Amino acid sequence: MRKKIIFIGNSIVAGYPWGKSKSFTSVVRRTLKGEGGTSQPDYAKNVGFDIINKGVNGDTTAGIAARFGGDVLRHEPDVVFYLTGANDFIYREANPEEAFENLQSLAKQADDIGAISVYITPTPVDAGKAGYMWLAGCGVSYDAVNRDLEKFSELLKSSGRPFVDMNRLYGEYINKIGDVDLAYLDGVHPTPDGHEFMARQVLDVIEKEQLYK
Repeated sequence: MRKKIIFIGNSIVAGYPWGKSKSFTSVVRRTLKGEGGTSQPDYAKNVGFDIINKGVNGDTTAGIAARFGGDVLRHEPDVVFYLTGANDFIYREANPEEAFENLQSLAKQADDIGAISVYITPTPVDAGKAGYMWLAGCGVSYDAVNRDLEKFSELLKSSGRPFVDMNRLYGEYINKIGDVDLAYLDGVHPTPDGHEFMARQVLDVIEKEQLYK
């Protein structure tokens, strides 16, 4: 038996700036295959996994919608993970309700082909670090972005679909390690250690929701 899982979203899915091989999706792939010294979950020993990364730098929920047919539906996946939202709010292209409706529309298309949709709530931004390292001087209020990310996350969690609450969990991770520089490159994009943490949360949900069946 094989399971095809697609991750679609923005630069965090794409692993910016480290490359897709360092992204949390690749960590998930290696773990499920028992590669790179990782401990393979018991359920994965009898299931083959095809992990497809469809992250695009700078993408928004509308951008994902525009490429959803070619990047997701034509592959006929079993599971689709969505991680997006930050660019919608940084560039003011959508409010939380509009971004949520965009994803809900895509998830319904996935329903039609029998794919399970799993929402990953977007990681918070570090307003202080992002303010001088990401789009500095462009007038972005990262405090406002964080408020939108929190509201968007609550909408995703209320959808009735499986979710990974990365908005909460990544904030807790930062508090636990006590050093934002270990978690963020620029206040927006996770470090390789951050991607490792994110992968563990995704793997936990794959097991909890039995997405390997």
